[in-house]
Amino acid sequence: MKIENRSLIFENVITYQTTQLRKDWQEGFYKMEEIMLAEGIYQSGPTFFSVEPERGEAKYGDFTYYLPINNPVQFTEESEFGFKERFHISEAFVLRQADEAKDFHVALEKIQQHAEEKDIAIEDTFYCVLLEVFDDYMINLYVPLKTEGEA
Repeated sequence: MKIENRSLIFENVITYQTTQLRKDWQEGFYKMEEIMLAEGIYQSGPTFFSVEPERGEAKYGDFTYYLPINNPVQFTEESEFGFKERFHISEAFVLRQADEAKDFHVALEKIQQHAEEKDIAIEDTFYCVLLEVFDDYMINLYVPLKTEGEA
C-alpha cells in the first residue's frame, strides 16, 4: 500500500455530527441517505466522514459526516444537519486501501507509522472517503498534516 500526499476539496457539503461508538461508523450514512430522499437533494461526490478521538474513551469518537451536493441548501437552526460552502484539506497523507485493508484503523496505524518515520506531524482527526465500486466500497483514508507551528 502506497501512501501519497494529496489535498481534498468539495463544494456545497451537507454535514451531520454525532458522538458514537467507532464500530458503528456506518450509522451516519443512513442519516445522509434519509436527508437526500426527504429533501430531493442530488449527491455530487462521495460521502465521507471524519473521526476525532473522544478524550478518555477509546471505543467512542466524534464523527462528522459529509455529503457533497449540487447546490447550496439552508437548514433551520433546529435541524441536525449543517451546510458548508467549501470543504478543504490542503495537505494530507492518503492511503487508498481498496482490496488491501478493509479496516480503516489498520490503515490509520500505517499512516501514523509513515508520519513518524518521515518526522512529519499529523492531525488526530482523520477522514474516510467511501467510493462505491462495482457494488462494493473502497475506503480512502486522509490524515491531514499539521501546519507549521501546530506540532
